[in-house]
Amino acid sequence: MMLSERELKIAIKLLEAKLPMKTKDLSQDFAVSTRTIKYDLEHVKEWFQRQQITVHAQPNKGIWVTCDDCMRKTALQQLLGDERWRQSPDQNVRLQRILVTMFLSQDYVTANALAENLQVSRNTILSDMNFVSEYVEPWMIQLERMKRKGYRFIGAELNMRLFMEHLIYANLTNYEIYQIMTRITTDEGESEQQFLMDATLLSMFKIAERHLKKLYTPAIAQLFHQSDLILLLIRLTISIVRLEKGQTIDGYRVLNKSLYTDDASLFMLTLMENVLTELELPLLHNEFLYLSGDIAKDARGIDLTIVTNQVIQYVSEKEGMDYSKDPKLFNRLFAHLSLRLNKGVFNVSEVNPFADEIKADYPRLFKNITEACQIHLGLSAVINHDAFISLIALHFLSSYENTFATKRKVRGLYVCATGGGVARLIKTRVEKEIHDIEIVGYCSIMEVEELCKREQVDLIISVFPIQSTIPVIVVEAIPTKRDIEMIREHVKPLLKDGYSYQPSLPHHNARLANEESEQVSLEIMLKGFEIFHEISMVFQKDIREERKQGLQFHIFLMVHRSYFDKQYDDFLYTNQSLSEKQQGDIETLKKILEQLQVSVQRAELMALLQYLK
Repeated sequence: MMLSERELKIAIKLLEAKLPMKTKDLSQDFAVSTRTIKYDLEHVKEWFQRQQITVHAQPNKGIWVTCDDCMRKTALQQLLGDERWRQSPDQNVRLQRILVTMFLSQDYVTANALAENLQVSRNTILSDMNFVSEYVEPWMIQLERMKRKGYRFIGAELNMRLFMEHLIYANLTNYEIYQIMTRITTDEGESEQQFLMDATLLSMFKIAERHLKKLYTPAIAQLFHQSDLILLLIRLTISIVRLEKGQTIDGYRVLNKSLYTDDASLFMLTLMENVLTELELPLLHNEFLYLSGDIAKDARGIDLTIVTNQVIQYVSEKEGMDYSKDPKLFNRLFAHLSLRLNKGVFNVSEVNPFADEIKADYPRLFKNITEACQIHLGLSAVINHDAFISLIALHFLSSYENTFATKRKVRGLYVCATGGGVARLIKTRVEKEIHDIEIVGYCSIMEVEELCKREQVDLIISVFPIQSTIPVIVVEAIPTKRDIEMIREHVKPLLKDGYSYQPSLPHHNARLANEESEQVSLEIMLKGFEIFHEISMVFQKDIREERKQGLQFHIFLMVHRSYFDKQYDDFLYTNQSLSEKQQGDIETLKKILEQLQVSVQRAELMALLQYLK
């Protein structure tokens, strides 16, 4: 007996859940009736019985399974591997397999061949192909139909690859990401996997993963985020698959390795060279640029300081709300655009699970941000811009929702595989529902231990089933109502057990309650001018002339934030790699500020780097 797609997802939920799940909650999660869920559960129970896993059900409590960790892991691997592959494909699954098949094909693919491969009728395939055409259109790819020959994709090689990596990455489950990272970072042996929907892609992925595991050291976590490593593997897989079929990006120019000397580039070069040597493929210039993301850069020359302000101003005018009054919005949006457009490494085809929800719930805001980006960023160069726009929208939504900061008690850490904007919205939602918790940061699996120590974390909220001495709650990537309740239940005993958190004291001594605002303003202005003068003298040759005014304004705001303990939000935790010069500049800036008795967080120092050459 094969499980349907919904039954398979229910089985996975039961295995990952720590608390009983109620039928009504499952019906809400899948938007079907409770009767339908009960019918699905009968099939799910039969599947668990064959795996010798006990299923419990109790009125007013719910349904849950009991088994040891080894059996749970084995069952999850089977569900995510063979069962998911063998299930009767619904239209969504069929579309994905059709897309992969056509991407891997060098010639036309006939409807008959697709029908035979997917074991459905030819008419079903003909109907599906209309959806395939719509699916690839945002990626600047066309579906060509030729009588007696079949179908094929027409589009730039880079667009084809970006689309494919998006498709693969978007379909990875949290458990699969956890498995991949566990295999790379530990001595755990190879486990069965079939998440890439095709044997060719899977075999190449395993080769790339094997070589990454050999090269991985804890120092790599300082160069690459978890999502970077996953996407690095996916891009390397796609690159070697296309190279084997003779599909390169603009020719066969060989890479000059001497041009790349930074640690991140050297690591990618070594990984790529090892894999290509095994497969007897050439090391090409454009293939390395694709792997690193540099080939997709098209925003060089844009002054992001000006553009960020222009986008905020445009949206403010259209929305009738002065977002410029929120300095944190500028800081976050500027950092976001800098990472996406200046760094340009791994964020071209990013995934935002809130994209459809944001577009549906805030159509006006989405439209206004799209217009702002088209005018000031040249959005026509951004492929799959819905995800790009929705991530920017998250910053505006967070700015709107986070008007007042409230004190929390339990310090929570969110472990995920998504971007900072998504994590921030989850932070907002969790804190809005549960007033006794503060999500102090988010990170990947590799950074949990370090961040727990740094932030004195009391509770870990994770989309992965990680092991820790600190209490862990495993939730969905987008927390459901049941997840919120589960977090609430864990927060209560932590508060009782003396985990209550007292916010750290400001960097400055407490200000007198009757201090005159005029004196405060004067002190901030003088201090700001003093710092700007000192930095201008020390970095005289490094400050871009067109950014001097922006730097001065930034420093004044920085002093204001420091004075009132409202500094940059350090919630976005990242191990962004810095060059030797940048690291030296950071230390110089830090010494200047310490000498002038202004204490700032590292995020403020990172922001100041943006004004230097």
